[in-house]
Amino acid sequence: MLDHDRMGRRFGLALVAGLWVAGAGMLAATPVSANAQTPFLGPVPQPVCQPGDRTASGVDGQLTSAERSSGASTQPYNCNLAIVGEYAGQGAGHQLMWYGHCAYVTTEGFEAGQRGIPPLRHPGIQVLDVSNPHAPRYVTHLDDPASLYDWEDGSVNPQRALLASGESWVGAGPQPAVSFYDLSDCAHPRLLSSVQLPDPNLVAHGGNFAFDGKTYWLTSYTKRRLYAIDASDPKHPKELLDWDFPDRQAGGIGADQTCHRISLNQFTVDGHPPDTLLFCGVVGHMVRPGVYRSGNGLVIYDVSQVQDRRPHPVIKVISSLYWVNGNIAIEPDLAFIHGTPYLGVGDECGSGGCSYPKSAIDACKAGLPPNGFERLIDISDLAKPRLVAQLMIGADDPRNCAQTQGDITATMGGYGYSMHDCTFDNPRDATLLACSAHQAGIRVFDIRNPEQPREIAYFIGPAPPVPTEIDPGSLLNTFQGVRPPINFAWSKAHSRFVWQHGQLDLWVTSSHGGFYVLKFENQAEIAKLKPAPTPGNEDYQD
Repeated sequence: MLDHDRMGRRFGLALVAGLWVAGAGMLAATPVSANAQTPFLGPVPQPVCQPGDRTASGVDGQLTSAERSSGASTQPYNCNLAIVGEYAGQGAGHQLMWYGHCAYVTTEGFEAGQRGIPPLRHPGIQVLDVSNPHAPRYVTHLDDPASLYDWEDGSVNPQRALLASGESWVGAGPQPAVSFYDLSDCAHPRLLSSVQLPDPNLVAHGGNFAFDGKTYWLTSYTKRRLYAIDASDPKHPKELLDWDFPDRQAGGIGADQTCHRISLNQFTVDGHPPDTLLFCGVVGHMVRPGVYRSGNGLVIYDVSQVQDRRPHPVIKVISSLYWVNGNIAIEPDLAFIHGTPYLGVGDECGSGGCSYPKSAIDACKAGLPPNGFERLIDISDLAKPRLVAQLMIGADDPRNCAQTQGDITATMGGYGYSMHDCTFDNPRDATLLACSAHQAGIRVFDIRNPEQPREIAYFIGPAPPVPTEIDPGSLLNTFQGVRPPINFAWSKAHSRFVWQHGQLDLWVTSSHGGFYVLKFENQAEIAKLKPAPTPGNEDYQD
């Protein structure tokens, strides 16, 4: 009988369904056939870049020590993506949101003006007019208490033209404040409410709108709770639910887990109408690389009673899918690919955790990926979510550990080259997926055949030109454990695909470079993917 656990630790491929081992296999030499049930385990093929692209020299996704120390990393790297326009501001934070021709860029200003960090000129969420993609321009900023120090909870609902934010001071939110803005004039958001909710448990971390825009959901990482805010009247929001995951329910304290980041189903899935499913990236308790005391991965909940406004609503667990080759599961996002519903969900850190370089070295010793990566999960049968593909790049592959495991020092904060937020180009019929990947920048994957994914493009933003320079609105600050020399950048936010006049653009952020409009260089190839029927990701919440 095969020792699946040993094989999984050796090759970095162990997969756990629910709390039971579902199996693990060896690294696939070639992609599996489209009809096979065996998942594609990676790594994905490396992209073929355009002549003249400024490409990185290491394994795919790596920024080498030579590139860092020589100053080469102060200029962007690109493969099949070129800069159209940019707005640097004073650095970018966790999130990029959008509506119409406008972008909303969060900043991390909680340390601005102290500890030797310059003050922020525009604290809070920066509002950019991108009607001219060659010259994005600052218009105003949102700085009410709930928007001033936004973390991962901001969300835009295109159905009702609303932006919501929760007070998230360094991700812990000491005051239970929420705010709502009217985006009818996207460049001039109008504050509808900024209120203190009475619940002292409300400590916002992650958040997302329901698709109909009438419920704003929040998570607490520190208190391991889930909240639902009634936004039917955004001028007078009310708390509907403070859920503490009772009876050892997955995602809560009793199960030794944390519901980290969430999204709702914008489409009917397996008979469940929109807004009745909540997808959570659940963080488990890791004992050592490859061994968890509680599951890390995906949990799917039935939240129909909240959506229906039932008195004393109950949230039920439908299913879970856990894995041991990553850590700190991130927000799951839904899209259909050829009519089949998939979730994209990954990990913020690698198999050894977030304490680099030790975590990378420990993961590599165990034969596991040193960085987190995105996964594609088939949820056509909600009771049995199925791993279809792991979107590992070269820097994630444990076979490249000799080249990469020492790249991320203790002064660079956590996360390494791990994925963070990923975005489908068109959630109704997805063909592309763009992922922010911290020091690996933005990576774009062709997922037309989800069981044979391939990487087609990347963009790595610039490090500060002076390694001791600190952008006051940037993620690269002392709270995140980052100290000079800063010879790298982070990308964390969702990206927006925008089709305009036959041109596919991508809106992204990078910690030092700020906001960018990029274009796909090989438009003949991109056109074969068939343009999305909307300007970009309008069925996507944040």
